[in-house]
Amino acid sequence: MAGDNDGPRSGEPPARADGKSGTSKADAKLTSLEQRILESAIRGAVPRLVSASHTELTAGLRDGETPPEFDFHLHPELDPKARELPGTDKAIAFRAALTQALIQPDPRGHREMIEELQRSDLPMHTLAIQLFSPVAAHLGRLWCNDETDFIQVAVASTRLGMIVNHLSQNRSQTIRERQKARRVLLARTQGALHTIGVSIVASCFRDMGWDVDGGADLELNDSLYMRLSNSSYSLLGISVGRVDEVDECAAAISRIQSNRGLSAMKIAVGGPAVMKNPQAFGSIGADMVAKSALEVMHLADKMGV
Repeated sequence: MAGDNDGPRSGEPPARADGKSGTSKADAKLTSLEQRILESAIRGAVPRLVSASHTELTAGLRDGETPPEFDFHLHPELDPKARELPGTDKAIAFRAALTQALIQPDPRGHREMIEELQRSDLPMHTLAIQLFSPVAAHLGRLWCNDETDFIQVAVASTRLGMIVNHLSQNRSQTIRERQKARRVLLARTQGALHTIGVSIVASCFRDMGWDVDGGADLELNDSLYMRLSNSSYSLLGISVGRVDEVDECAAAISRIQSNRGLSAMKIAVGGPAVMKNPQAFGSIGADMVAKSALEVMHLADKMGV
C-alpha cells in the first residue's frame, strides 16, 4: 500500500534532511570519549585480525622493524610468545569491558569487574600481559593524542591500579615449581610517576612464583641501597620514567655493581622511558633492557635468574 511509505514506522528515528536516519538509542548513550574509544578499538582490531590470518606479515621481523599498525603494547597477542600464555583469548575478551569500567563515572562497574576477573580464574601473568598492559597503553595513547583529559586518565589509572593490586594480593597462584625461591626487588626513578607498570610487573613475578619486594614506593635512593645490603635478591628491576634520567640510572647501577656482595644479582631496566627509547639504555650496565613485562620475564628465565 502506498501509505506504508508515507512516513517513519513506529519506533524508528525520524529521517534527517540529508536522507540519513536519526541517532539511535544506542548512540545516544555513548559519550564522545566512549565513541572515540570504540573507534580506536575498531581500528586496532583490523591489524590484529589481518596478522592472525597472514602470519607472514610479521614473521621474521626484528626489534624496531615492526610497523606502527602492529603495536605489541596495544596488542601483545601478536607476539608468538605472548600468544602461548594460558587463557589468552579469554583475557583479550575482557579488554573492552575493562576499559569501559575504568572510564565510566559510575564506580559500580569497577567493582563488578574485580569480581568478574576473580571468577575467571585466569593466571595473573596472563591478565597482566594480555589485559592490564594493553589497556594501560590504550589509556596512555588517548592522553598523548589529546582524546581525553587529565582527570579521566587519573581516575582510570587509579582504578586499574586498584584492580591489579587487589587481584595480585588475593591470588597467590604459582604456575610451576621452582627448585629455589627467587626474589626480585622493584624500584623506580623519581620521574616514573605513573606507577601502574610497576604494579603490573610485580603481579607477573608473584604469579610466576617469585618473592616480590619494593614496588612503586621505592625510589633510587638510600632506602634502595639499604634493602640491597640487608637482603639477598636474584634480580633488581628499575622502572625509568623519563629518558633524561638515563645518567641517574647509570650511576645507580654503577654503585650497585661496585659492591662485590651484589655481583650475583642481575639488573633489569624498563618503564616508559625504555619503551620510548630503548637504545638510550643499552650501555648503562644493566643486564636486561626490557620494553614490556613479558620481555623481562622471558629475559629473566633465559638468563637463569
